[in-house]
Amino acid sequence: MITYVITAFKEPKTIGRAIEAFLGQGIKNYELIISAPDKETLDVAREYQKKNKNIRLIKDKGKGKPAALNLIFKMAKGNIIVLSDGDVFISSSSVKKLIGHFNDSKIGGVSGKVVSCNDKGNMFGFWAHLLSLGFHYSRIRDVKNEKNVVCSGYLYAIRNGIVKEIPEKILADDAFISLSINKNGYKTGYEPEAKVYVKYPDNLPDWIRQKKRTAGRYYQLSKEFKFNSISSFGDEIVSGIKTFREVNSFKRVFWFLFLGVMRIYIWFRVFFDFRLWNREFNKTWERVESTK
Repeated sequence: MITYVITAFKEPKTIGRAIEAFLGQGIKNYELIISAPDKETLDVAREYQKKNKNIRLIKDKGKGKPAALNLIFKMAKGNIIVLSDGDVFISSSSVKKLIGHFNDSKIGGVSGKVVSCNDKGNMFGFWAHLLSLGFHYSRIRDVKNEKNVVCSGYLYAIRNGIVKEIPEKILADDAFISLSINKNGYKTGYEPEAKVYVKYPDNLPDWIRQKKRTAGRYYQLSKEFKFNSISSFGDEIVSGIKTFREVNSFKRVFWFLFLGVMRIYIWFRVFFDFRLWNREFNKTWERVESTK
């Protein structure tokens, strides 16, 4: 059996598409667990549950995604768990592409490929395209160099039982799970044909909120896993250079340079907030409305 997992929070407008994408995967033996703390999202999911006995709903306590996943891990029946979010949707063959990797007994987790839904004709859409492409190149490079991949929380699959619990204060549950899988002696890989379509921020305040949280995960996880945040920043630079081929107009040159400035700003903000001022990571989380 395969367990599909969709975690959501106040996403009644997008949860239906996320559910339909999983139901269209062509897998016969599955269960779909949907977790959300809010009535609006669960009401939409409940309409699908009425038509499909394989759907299970959880009303979590609203303590965050790690707490919700801890509940799900205790009840998941599948040998493989495929995780995604309520504000994204996956391509039609994603699940089959992901689970094929688990024929290798050394594989504990596999990440899908993030594809931006934003319009590349404006600056924030172009940034979204570049950054998602950069992550793709980075993961391809990791696989080529036989390095473990940090999975994307938008879409990834894990072997059930390797990770049983996540600290509730963790900002990046996907990175924590990936590194825990590696710590337990398993490999994590990448499947570029398993695609997940994501809407990125379309304004600067939301962009800063999201990227600050993403960059901050490296500092938060470094204590337990000895994760090298400087190396991660270096990886960003290498991936950024590779995406430069997308810069084919004067307008995009400006956007590309401004993106570099903003990425440096984000890393400085993370350093000052979390290293110098010792702010608590869980108190920095802010909802990014423009991605919904």
